Amino acid sequence: MNRHAVILAVLALAACGKPPAPPAAGPPEVGVITIAAEDIPAEFSYVGRTVPNNSVQLRARVTGILLDRPYQEGQLVKKDDLLFRIDPAEFQAARDSAKARVAQAEAQVAKFAAELKRTEPLAKAGAASQSDLDAAVASSLAANADRDAAKADLVRAQLDLTYSTISAPFAGIAGKASVDPGALVSPSSDVLATLDEVDPIAIDFTVSEGELLGLRADLAAGRLKAPELEKLPLKAQLVDGSVLPQDGHLAFRDVRVKPETGTALVRARFPNPDGKLRAGQFIRLTLTGATRIGALLVPQTAVLQSPTGATVYVVDKDGKAEVRKITLGAWRGDRWVISDGLTVGDIVVVDGVQRVRGGQPVKATPWKPEAKAADAAKPADAKPADAPATKP
Repeated sequence: MNRHAVILAVLALAACGKPPAPPAAGPPEVGVITIAAEDIPAEFSYVGRTVPNNSVQLRARVTGILLDRPYQEGQLVKKDDLLFRIDPAEFQAARDSAKARVAQAEAQVAKFAAELKRTEPLAKAGAASQSDLDAAVASSLAANADRDAAKADLVRAQLDLTYSTISAPFAGIAGKASVDPGALVSPSSDVLATLDEVDPIAIDFTVSEGELLGLRADLAAGRLKAPELEKLPLKAQLVDGSVLPQDGHLAFRDVRVKPETGTALVRARFPNPDGKLRAGQFIRLTLTGATRIGALLVPQTAVLQSPTGATVYVVDKDGKAEVRKITLGAWRGDRWVISDGLTVGDIVVVDGVQRVRGGQPVKATPWKPEAKAADAAKPADAKPADAPATKP
C-alpha cells in the first residue's frame, strides 16, 4: 500500500469517529412579569434641621444692678421660672412715691368737687359770679386730670417694678447668660440670654418647586390620594438610625418659592418631652399616610441603569426583546415605582436580563421569585433528591 493510500485510510477512520455537530442554540429562557396597576402607600423623604418651636431673646427693660441669675445655663426651665432679678429697691421707692401722688391727687379732686358743689347754687341765686363758677369747674377738671396722670405714673412705676424680674415666658432651654450678677444692665444692653422652646420642637426642610408641582398634578389627576397635609403623620430618624417614638405633623408651608434655590420652606412639629432633640440637629423625615393610585412597579433586577438613563427589556407580541426607556420614581422595598415608560399589560424581563439582546427572540416564562429564593438558600454542596449516589 502506497503512502497516499495510507493517508486516505487514516482520514476515513478519523471521519468515522468524529462526533456530531451540536444543535443550534435556541432563544434564551427568561423570567418575565406582566405589569399590573397597584395601590401602594406613598412615602416622601426629606432631610431637615431642628429649630426651636419658639425662641426669644431676653433683655432688660429697666436700668439697674443685676442681683441674681438663679437658672442653670443650658438646662430646661419651666414657664414663669425666674431667670434674672434686677435690684428692685429703686423701683419700689418709685412705686410708693407714685402711690402717694395718687392719694394727694384724690384729695385735690375731693376738695375742688366740694367747692364746685357749693358754687353752683350760689351762682344760680346770683350770690356768686359766673367767673367764680367757671373757676370752680376748671379747678375740678384740673384736679381730675392730675389724679389721672398720677394713676398713670403709678401704673408705670408698678410696671418698672415688675420688669425688675425676668421670667421664662414658656418652658424651654435657657442658654448661656451674657452678664453676671453685679453688672449694670439696661434696655440698651446686649441680650441677657436666649430661651428656646424645645417641646414641641420644630424641624425645617425644603421641597423643590418640581416636586410641589408634581404632587399637585398627581393629586388633581387622582394618582395620589391623601388627607389634608396637616393631618399626614411624619416619622423622624436621627443620624444614628434611631427613630423618634412620637409622630410629627406639618405646621407651616411657605407660600413663596425662593428664586435662588427653587425650593419652598416647610416646617414640621414634633413632641419632644424628654428633650432628646436639640436645635441644630440633622433629621431624616418621612411623610406617610398618602396612597399612590394605580402605581406600576418592577423588581430592581429588571432595571438597567446607565449614564443615559434607566431601561428595561419588554417582550413584544412577536416574542422579541425590546429596549424600553423608563423614568424611575420612588423606591419601594426591592421594587422601583415607574413614573413613565411602561403601561399596564407590558411584559417585562426580570430574570436573565444579562442573556437578552434587543431585537432578538426570547423564551418567556412567568417569573417565580419564591423558587429563585429557595434555590439560592440551598447549600452549595446540596444534591437534587433524585441524583444518583456516587460510589466511593
